[in-house]
Amino acid sequence: MKLHIREFAKLAGVSVRTLHFYDEIGLLKPSSVDEQNGYRYYDEHSLTRMQEILFYRELDFPLKEIRMVLSSPDYD
Repeated sequence: MKLHIREFAKLAGVSVRTLHFYDEIGLLKPSSVDEQNGYRYYDEHSLTRMQEILFYRELDFPLKEIRMVLSSPDYD
């Protein structure tokens, strides 16, 4: 599965701008970027990570803390 950023945003229920911001702060990187046109693509792993981010956002965790939790080597 390879989704263009708009498709992924719609599926996840977030804006394209949110995905750009999450990429900028290192919270959710696209699975690939087309070098010719700069289009961002997301895969199943990205969707799983997005679900985790949305779960922590629902619990009112700040983005910095979510990034720390998800990037922790002990996170499972």
